[in-house]
Amino acid sequence: MSFAHVLPDRPKQLLPREAYISEAWLALEREHLFNKAWTFAGAVNALAHPGDYLTLTVGTSPLIVLRTGQGELRAYHNLCRHRGTELLEGCGQLKSTIVCPYHRWTFDLEGRLRGVPNQQDCFPDIDKAELGLLPASLGVFKGLVFVHPDAEPDLSFDKWLGGLADVAWPYDVSDAKLHPGDEIVYEMKCNWKVFYENAIDGYHLAYLHENTLGSLFPDANVWVAHGQNLIWYSTEREGEKRALPTLVESMLGDLWARKIDSQDEGRYGGVYMLFPSTIVTPSAYGVTVSQLVPVSAGVTLLKARTWAPAGSLGRYGRARDMEGYDKVRGVISSAQWKKHPLESGDFQMEDVWICEKMQRSLMSPAYRVGALARGAGAEAPIEHFQRCLLDYLPAEARPADIF
Repeated sequence: MSFAHVLPDRPKQLLPREAYISEAWLALEREHLFNKAWTFAGAVNALAHPGDYLTLTVGTSPLIVLRTGQGELRAYHNLCRHRGTELLEGCGQLKSTIVCPYHRWTFDLEGRLRGVPNQQDCFPDIDKAELGLLPASLGVFKGLVFVHPDAEPDLSFDKWLGGLADVAWPYDVSDAKLHPGDEIVYEMKCNWKVFYENAIDGYHLAYLHENTLGSLFPDANVWVAHGQNLIWYSTEREGEKRALPTLVESMLGDLWARKIDSQDEGRYGGVYMLFPSTIVTPSAYGVTVSQLVPVSAGVTLLKARTWAPAGSLGRYGRARDMEGYDKVRGVISSAQWKKHPLESGDFQMEDVWICEKMQRSLMSPAYRVGALARGAGAEAPIEHFQRCLLDYLPAEARPADIF
């Protein structure tokens, strides 16, 4: 498996239409991509005390992330070693054990099997030392916790970072000056890749987002690859094309104070795309970490949380204040919008709107992709992403003419 690709000079669309509309294709991604990839789980500060835990599903793998009694962060498969029952739900704090709700098999926070009801009568020959929780892998970067379902991944956490530790990074969400807002969940009627590819499309910024992000034309943008990951920079500083990292510094003050060099790699990025499904966005009101969670081939949840200094979160820290918030289901949906996205002044609404339009287009048998815009600031990152994705899929799912 190749873990990285260079940005192509003449990018082209590699994924077929079926990749965006087929449930069978999504099943392949869950099994072969997400089960084998690093996924954002949460913030270190949410797991500050022994017994703190959270749960999530990565691909088809339900996982637990917790802090042990010894203060270590661990990740396990959320499966009882008796009949495979899901052990925990949601998030919270454990005292000293994890108890299976089905038959009360009991595990300590280090994953060891400690108790089996009626052991002498029902399991006289059991070796509890062989039946501890199955381990998963865990890594921490800038206060962000990532997990991988494999105990020994083919791609280690450090290699997956692809040198991100050596580039300018404007924040650490474990900083005491930062405060988390609500988790804001967008329910989008599009395939997860439609949104991801929109986020790495530098060609659309000056057009779709003319009134929200300004005149960010392709020659003012550049994407830099770090392994499978990508960082976007705005290269101009004058007028409307002023670099977003500079704007962040000026609005948030010394919290973001770092040296900014003239080279792209010496400045903060405007967007950090962590393959395959995590998006980190510094902005004028804080820093947002988003996770794309596919529900079906045509529906995706975008789960976003913003960290910012006290008092500066504004509406981005409160889900109920967001346009399109459905108070019954607790999600933001385009069906609830009271204004047209192009009149909202919100680039996130603009992106959701265009991605849902794209998904409707994909349902047409006449759908075709023409040439992609050349240049590292345009649509070259789309082919880079698609090649990285195809690396994980079985050979029969890969277009034969590109490998």
